[in-house]
Amino acid sequence: MSKTNPYANLTKNLKAKTDKTKSENLIKVQEGDGKNIEQEESLSMESIKTKESQSVVPKKKGRPSTGKRSNPDWIGRTYYIRKEIDLDVADQLLKLKREGIDLDKSDLVNFLLEEWVKSQQGENATFRIGENM
Repeated sequence: MSKTNPYANLTKNLKAKTDKTKSENLIKVQEGDGKNIEQEESLSMESIKTKESQSVVPKKKGRPSTGKRSNPDWIGRTYYIRKEIDLDVADQLLKLKREGIDLDKSDLVNFLLEEWVKSQQGENATFRIGENM
């Protein structure tokens, strides 16, 4: 497998454009238009600056960021659970959804962890882990 520079063509194109501009400028100098080169370069720089200042921020594509991922009150975490438990949880959440209760796994994990913290702090938790075990 040969390693090629992904920017090689880009570099070649930029070098060719630069070389072309240099050769055009050299021809202009030889023809006596040397004073116009600086004016043209300053005009092109001004037009670039003008275009940059006039550029409008494009609209973001896709869905609006209204979910948990973009909510600063939530933080993403990765945990491992057994496959069988994951499938059982998915089945139970689907049953709840059919009953009109929309709950996802992150809401469930958040609730369980919140109740566990309450029980560890001696507060009245509405659900105790280990009672039904």
